[in-house]
Amino acid sequence: MLKDITLSKGISGHEAGCSRVVKKYLEGHVDEIGYDNLGSIFGVQKGNGKGSQPAPKVAIFGHMDEIGFYVREIEDCGYLRVVPAGGHWTHVLLDQEVLVTTREGKEIYGVLGFVPAHGLAPEVAKTVKDLDELYIDIGVCDKQEAEDAGIRIGDMVSLKTDFVEMENPNYLCSKAWDDRVGVAIAVDVVRQLTSAEHYADVYAVGSTQEEVGLRGAKTAAYTVCPDIGIAIDSTYARDVPGAKYGTNLGSGVTLSVMDGSVIGNRELIYYMEDICKECGIDFVYDLFLRGGTDSGEIHKTGSGIVNMTLSIPSRYIHAHRAIIHRKDYADTVSLLVEFCKRVDWDLVNKFRASNR
Repeated sequence: MLKDITLSKGISGHEAGCSRVVKKYLEGHVDEIGYDNLGSIFGVQKGNGKGSQPAPKVAIFGHMDEIGFYVREIEDCGYLRVVPAGGHWTHVLLDQEVLVTTREGKEIYGVLGFVPAHGLAPEVAKTVKDLDELYIDIGVCDKQEAEDAGIRIGDMVSLKTDFVEMENPNYLCSKAWDDRVGVAIAVDVVRQLTSAEHYADVYAVGSTQEEVGLRGAKTAAYTVCPDIGIAIDSTYARDVPGAKYGTNLGSGVTLSVMDGSVIGNRELIYYMEDICKECGIDFVYDLFLRGGTDSGEIHKTGSGIVNMTLSIPSRYIHAHRAIIHRKDYADTVSLLVEFCKRVDWDLVNKFRASNR
């Protein structure tokens, strides 16, 4: 499932390829599958709540979109100029492989081209290229040949990468862990709850367009209107040379206190910590101040939603290849399964009252 979800192609605004994979893994484990009008998908597994009051809703969000590009221009010589979808660091892009997907669904291999350092002045060769200096080489002789291949302005360009179990198979390398790992966790939670008793209705949400402004989370949260909304997203890995902040891979659950878009509900965070201690699940805390997550929109929906973020440390996020650890994935799933089993109205109201 992890391989299928992460290798699906779907930059911001083109998430349907990932959504179809998510739907495949939700089917048979949820009572209903729905969508909002930006393409976010949700599968709901009904709880066994009884009485006249509807069951509380718990929604687990992971964003389906990955960083990539859109074709901006086809040059006379056949090279493609692009604009970014999401944040890119150009110094990790040179000579990387990409796939251009045409309107008809044809995939065309390309390489991010550049002027070799041999032909540049030394002071220029040391500088980081601006994105508009790069181009995609698809191996054609002119613009007409590129157009004959089906390429048009606005076509999606996604990163091309393999899924690899590394020397220690607990370390998994692939593209788009930001945030396909969160999508997979949301799906896995409802799959594991299929045979379990739980009072609340549990939603697995694959949101759209997070990398360009948390857009799908806003419409998905409005559509689902959960009582508790939990976002799963990537965070920096600290166990790499030179890193000062972040979380070591293999730490277990990462409880995010705040990021650049949200401050988590403190009572919910404390409760998650209590479950970890009770169940023997390793956990650490994280404060991620430079970026935002889907929580940034979830918590502002309606009159406000009880919310927090759980983070998965990932080495080399926003690059062609990133690395996560199986333990972080598995422990986060275990925590969320246990949490969803416990949610009732008393707990929801306890979280809500903590801000008063």
